[in-house]
Amino acid sequence: MVTTIRNAGRWPPDRPKGDFVDEPHTSDSLPAAGDPWRDTGRLWERVVPLFSTVESRLDRVLLHRHGIGLASLMALGAVTRSHPEPATVGSVARHLGVNASSASRLLAQLEQSGWVNRSSAPCDRRISRLRATEAGRGVWDRASRTLDHELRTAFHVLAFHEKYAHIVARLCRTGGTGPCDGPSSP
Repeated sequence: MVTTIRNAGRWPPDRPKGDFVDEPHTSDSLPAAGDPWRDTGRLWERVVPLFSTVESRLDRVLLHRHGIGLASLMALGAVTRSHPEPATVGSVARHLGVNASSASRLLAQLEQSGWVNRSSAPCDRRISRLRATEAGRGVWDRASRTLDHELRTAFHVLAFHEKYAHIVARLCRTGGTGPCDGPSSP
């Protein structure tokens, strides 16, 4: 059986064949009442503003307390956690879910701040090898604790918000310790 590129990454995987984004939707192809996929649009309408609210708060707090924004901190974390192996621009991009150009810009800012060192790979000089500096690891340690604390606080507060409580409840079905267990000390 030959799988075409069009069918290879079918999403969601359990939907019937022929239900692709690039095909026109008719009322016959929409999920029936009671189908859990029917409410995904409404859920998405709530998730996006929730994400934006939390992300902007985290960005402000991290910039104020540690001098690093959320996106840069996530890039620094990808480099720091790759230790002892050096990270590459591609590995950071994949970790962040962004393209290589965006990752490269974030990493250039981190390098300029003295939090990341960049060197060429010995086997291929086109590949940059990235390592966190001692200062970068210190920023990561402090700022990631702040990030964890602020995320727990945000989820705790939003769990009682009329608009977001049901989304937070869905996100917090971890069964153990997670972001919804309430604030911890930074």
